[in-house]
This record gives sequence, structure tokens and C-alpha cells, in this order.
Amino acid sequence: MDLYVTNNGECKVSIEITYNSGIITNNAVELLLEEWRDGYQISNLQLHSEPVEGNRIRILEPSDIAGKDNQTFVISTTITDGYYQMNLSGTSEKAILYGICEILDQTYIRDQDVRLPLLNMISSPDVKKRGVERHWGPSMTTTDNLDENLKLIRLLARKRVNHLMWIDSWINLSWYPFLELRYFPALQRTDEQGKIKHAKECLRTIINEAKNWGMDFYLSCTEFNIPEDLLQRCPDMFYQNPQTGLRVLRLDHEDTWLFYKAKIKEVMEDFPSLSGIELWTGEAMEIYQCYRPDTDTRSIGELFLAMYDYALEAMDEVGRSDGRVICSSFTHHPDCEKIYEDILGKLPERCDSRSKMQVEDYYRFHSPATLPGRLSPGREWVEFDLGGEYRGDWAGWISCALAFIPDRMRYYYDKGISGFMCRIRGHALGPNTTFVGDYAVLKGLQSIKYDIYFKSCWDMNIQLADVWRMCKRSGFPDQMLEFFQLSEMVAEQAHYANEAIVNNFHSSFIGSIERYEWQLSYVDHVYNTAGLERKWILEPTEENLSLIVNEKEQAVHNVRRMSEILEQCKQELVEEDYLALRKCMDYQIQVVKVFKVHTEMFFRYRLFVMTKLEYRHKLLVDCMRRCEEEVKQLRLHDEVQAKHAYALISDIKWRLSCDMQKYYHELSYHGVCKVAD
Repeated sequence: MDLYVTNNGECKVSIEITYNSGIITNNAVELLLEEWRDGYQISNLQLHSEPVEGNRIRILEPSDIAGKDNQTFVISTTITDGYYQMNLSGTSEKAILYGICEILDQTYIRDQDVRLPLLNMISSPDVKKRGVERHWGPSMTTTDNLDENLKLIRLLARKRVNHLMWIDSWINLSWYPFLELRYFPALQRTDEQGKIKHAKECLRTIINEAKNWGMDFYLSCTEFNIPEDLLQRCPDMFYQNPQTGLRVLRLDHEDTWLFYKAKIKEVMEDFPSLSGIELWTGEAMEIYQCYRPDTDTRSIGELFLAMYDYALEAMDEVGRSDGRVICSSFTHHPDCEKIYEDILGKLPERCDSRSKMQVEDYYRFHSPATLPGRLSPGREWVEFDLGGEYRGDWAGWISCALAFIPDRMRYYYDKGISGFMCRIRGHALGPNTTFVGDYAVLKGLQSIKYDIYFKSCWDMNIQLADVWRMCKRSGFPDQMLEFFQLSEMVAEQAHYANEAIVNNFHSSFIGSIERYEWQLSYVDHVYNTAGLERKWILEPTEENLSLIVNEKEQAVHNVRRMSEILEQCKQELVEEDYLALRKCMDYQIQVVKVFKVHTEMFFRYRLFVMTKLEYRHKLLVDCMRRCEEEVKQLRLHDEVQAKHAYALISDIKWRLSCDMQKYYHELSYHGVCKVAD
């Protein structure tokens, strides 16, 4: 049964708040009014604090519900004398916010009227901690970017996010714009121009806004990144390797830990609404890279525990015993996850582990990470990169992993993971791609891949069709869902070989035989049992090559099918959306065609050098000619990608000119190899 929000364009419902509501409820109601007004052109929507006649959505004062957490909401609808009354209650103001998000999700248009289904439900999230990590911008230090940050927070609240783990800029010096370093006198700075004070005010505003939408805010990254003048002012804190000349911090020097704690103390003291910090490993100076004397026999895992303890100690020293630490388990150490084996279950109570899926979940066909469910049971986060370095997003493709994302989420959920976070970090569609802001990505043409993450966090068994119904972009016909589903297949078939990685990170082309061979070593990753099972496809045989080429041909078929769907939907799409997708598809079709012959060329080279058989040489040369023709067509779309693709042709030509002098004449068409007289 439909409930009319409008009838013949006239608003037929009012909103009633039955209690002295707080800031989260008020923000939620404002969100409802705004989305109905701007998204559905509903005017004259009335807000009341006293009972009125007619159709009503009544927001009741939060109260406990036996056995339910503070995110549970209840919606019940009754019809009396021809009017409906929809009651929204919850266990907290956050729950009220999520109930309003549900009402907005269920709003739809039929026969030009805005409607709601008759809702009767009680709903709690499957994943209690739903986060977003961000480290690309907009900056959190300037007034110019403040509104964009606040707008993004509002949008993420609409997605029912309740944790933010943000950083102002990538990796090393992200904290320093906020620091006077008053707890480390050797580096203490005067703020004569007020820049630090202003940066603190901006960040404080952002954190408080997050709180006003029911979110916990964590400032990401400190670990052992250092400003340049630390070495100049405190040289005794550093050890110089006599063989390499490199300097690293000394773990046996008291000032190293005073400096480390000084950063944490200042941010925790100056931002009282800050929930805690996130400590990275793997992207700055890692603790195991620091100097320690031979007498320090602690394992790397034990060094991590020491780092966490010092962080908590710093918080306690400034009266922030409420502060928490999120500990990234990603590391560049050669032993990967193995270095954590001796500290499983030993993280301090105020520490949550975070598995950063740098390899495992960027690349679909690696085995899942082994630490989640073991490192800090009940207090663990798993991060997903929804664009992915391996799935085309970095190259500006249309690339939506609508099957993989919920499948891998369910895998970790079944292991008892309590928190998921996603990295947005989007790229503009099409050739010559550039980074775009998180807000633009979440409102953009591929937003469905983020919505499948957000919706799955709330309901781990939600169906893609339901996500599409609630979240599809305005003006998108239902046939476009197949378009986005195919994009996942295209990315996988183009980049991989029978579910084994063969092509480059960041969705670009490999430019040398050595790099290709190095890339193939990723199937030997110590935890990648799935990769080892598929290693056979990388053996250079005619049979394997036939399977690889057929898969690439299927990618070409599927990307062309995407193009057909786009043309079939052209009249229903907003013109701006169609033009952007059309330009991207023309480019993506050609890139996939290059991937097909580029991958074939590498494997044909491997086959040839194994046997030096003349017929295999002829097949290789023919493949090189075909690859060059496809690369020429790619130059019309993206000169940079074409240059990367052509580099492998040049490398093989050089190798053949060195090894196969009797075949010089076969390669003369390239204009590189001299023809023998």
C-alpha cells in the first residue's frame, strides 16, 4: 500500500517532533526537509511541535528498547479515518537520524506523486562501526575548504556513517599544521601569523560538526614521521647507518618518545571532542626501521605494542583517558602479517586493530587477510578501497565491484569484525584522469559502488536490486544496473589472467619484461593461497595462452555490451551524464583492446624465448604489430597511457635486436632495429 507524500503535486504530510529535541535530531529533521524539498520538489512541508490533523510523521522521544543497542530505530504506521500516522522512535538521537535516513531511502515517485510504502519495522545495524577514511582533501586547515568538509560530513551522515578517520594530507606531515609542539620545546613554534590557531579552529569546527551528526572523529597518522628540522635541532635522536649513510630515529633515546608523545598530547588536549587517533604503519618511518641496540631483543610485534602503550600514556597525561587508538596492521615489512603473530589478542583494551587491504582487497583474487578476527577480537576494523588500484578506477574507468564488495564484507563479518571503513579517493571518469573530491565521488556517476558498501554495513544480506532501487542516480533507468555490473567483469577480465594477477598496479600498462616478471611474483605472496592455486595459468604454454587471450576477448565483448546499453539508455539519461559516460566508454573500449593484445604479447615473448622456435617468433612479431596498431588508436584518447603501453613493445624490440640477429629484417618496420646489409 502506498502512502502519499504528495498528491497532484500538493504536500499531504506534516512532520511533528514530540519532545525537546537535541542537535542530532534537529539535523536529521532538517535533512529530511531538505531532501524532500530539493530532491522531490516538495514545497509547503510543515514542521510542528504540537499534534495536528492529517497525515503525520511523528518523531518520538528516544527511549531504551530491551536488548537493542543505541542505533536501533522503530517505525510503525497506523491509518485512522483515512489519514496515516507514521511514528519514528529509537534508542538514541543517532537512532532517530538513521530512522529518518530509512524514510528517505524508501521515498519514491510513482505516477508523478511522491510516495512511501506502509512502513512497520524495527532495524539495527549489522556492523556497529561504519567508517570512512580520507587522506586526500579537501584540506582541514583553511576556511576556504571548511564548507566542503561540512558538506561531506552531512552527506556521510545520510549514508549512516558513524566514524570518520581523516587526515589533512597524504602521509608524512599531516599533523604539523595543527601543532605548536609545546610539549617538545626543541621544536616549539611561535604562531605570530596565527596560522596554527586558525588551523586548529577549522579542525575543531569539523570535529564538532561530526559529533553533531552522531559521528566519532579520529585524526589519522602520526607514528614516526618527522619534520626536516628535527634532525638539525636534535641530531642525537638519530643514528646514521655507516653503510648507507641514512639516518633513523633511535628507540633508545628518551627524546624520541617525548617527541612522539608530544604530538599526541597536543591534539588530544586541544581537540576535546576528538575520539582518538589512528596510527599508521607502512607509509612513514616504521618502528622496525628505527635504530635499537643489540640488547633490545623485542620482536617487531612487541615494538608495536610499545608504540601503542606510549600513545595511550600520552593521552592519559593530558587527562584524555577516554581516548582510543586505532592501530593499522598494514606494513611494508617482508614478512607482512607474520610479524603480528606473537601479539595476537594482546592489544591494549583501548586499541582497535585495522587491516588495511593494500593488497588483499584492492585485488579481488588474493586470499583474504588472515589477521582480522585474531589480532584484537571484538575490536577490529577492515578497510575497503572501493575504487581500487587494480580495478580500473585509477585509470578513469567505469569500474564498480558490485559483487566483490558485499561478498568480501560478508566474509569478514562472519569472522566477527565489528567495524568496516571505506576509502573513497575517487578519480574523474575518462582519459587523463585526475583526483576528485570525496563529495563529488559520492554524488557522481559511479556512486552505486559506495552505496553497496554503506547499505551492506547496515544490512549484510541486502540485495543489490534493493540498493539500486533506493540509491540509483536520478535519471538512471534500471537497465543501467547491468551496465555497472558488467564493468566489474570487464575490469577483472582485462587486468587479470584467469584470476591471477598479470597486469600493473594503478590500472596502467607494464613497460618492461622485468616489471612483468616481478609482477607475477605476487602470486607467491606468503598468505596468498588463492594465488598459488592459480599459478599454473602463468606457465607459458600454448594452452594457457589460449585461455588468457579468450578471457581478454570476453572483456572486449563485455565492454562493447556496456556501450550498447549506454546507447539504449541515452534518451532517459541526463545529457551531461550520457556525454561523460560516452566519452569514458570510447576510451575504455580502446584501453581494454590494448590490454588484450599487450598481455598476449608478453606471454608470446615468454613462449618464444623458451624455445627460440621460428613460428613462435613470427607469432610474436605479428602480435607486436597488432599491439602497435591498438596503441596508436589509444593515443587519440590518452597519450600517457599509450606511452606506457608502447614501452613494452620497445623493450621486446630491443631484446630481439640483441638476441636474434637473423630476424632483424622482420622488425625493420618498427624503425628501431637496423636491417643487416
